[in-house]
Amino acid sequence: MTVTQPDSLPATTTHHENTVAIVGGTGALGLGLATRWAHSGVHVRIGSRRAEAAQGCADKLPGAVGGNNTTMIEGAAAVVVAVPFSAHAETMRAIAKIIQPGQLVIDTTAPLLPAGPRGLRPIAPWAGSAAQQAQALLPDGTGLVSALQTVSAATLQNTELPLDEDVLLCGDHKADKNQAADLIDRIPGLRTIDCGLLDISGISERITALLIGINKRYKTHTGIRLTGLPQPLPR
Repeated sequence: MTVTQPDSLPATTTHHENTVAIVGGTGALGLGLATRWAHSGVHVRIGSRRAEAAQGCADKLPGAVGGNNTTMIEGAAAVVVAVPFSAHAETMRAIAKIIQPGQLVIDTTAPLLPAGPRGLRPIAPWAGSAAQQAQALLPDGTGLVSALQTVSAATLQNTELPLDEDVLLCGDHKADKNQAADLIDRIPGLRTIDCGLLDISGISERITALLIGINKRYKTHTGIRLTGLPQPLPR
């Protein structure tokens, strides 16, 4: 089937406060997040460099739309970046040209490189972490948080599997973190934990490699759960 990408989004989905655009939305993590959010009533836009692939994924989810990254970002309240680290800098430079004041960027990137049969190993980006690299590449004043590096893409995609884990959230501004938490908490079974400033994000990004190794050894999809926290968590 040939899909013609419209020049603009339908009016019903443009400038919607309940809208999230996922850059890299056809990848494993991006599609997993799109799946869970779409089934939770969030207006999901799946972005990709290949509009037809994005629309094909969107057609399988309730209320979702798909298209090229630029069109999907326009007017979205939050922009989630779910790309491999090899594409991270290029993606952030592209977003920097179109992101508007008031839009929030949620960076899910974990800096990893293949390590042969051992799987993946963490690396240290020039800025200290992927999130700090994003901060350096995005316009000054862009709302930015780091989150979701420790959540299994495979578990997210399978809606029959329950989630019961915490999401480590880092950012320099409380309002940005609260907005990200409100969106992430829409996914049943995920609980966001404020872990501090953006320069802490390198720690949570490196945990991804640890979990991948554990999952490989035990043939499972584990996550992070912090104990001893007050209930409900204060914002």
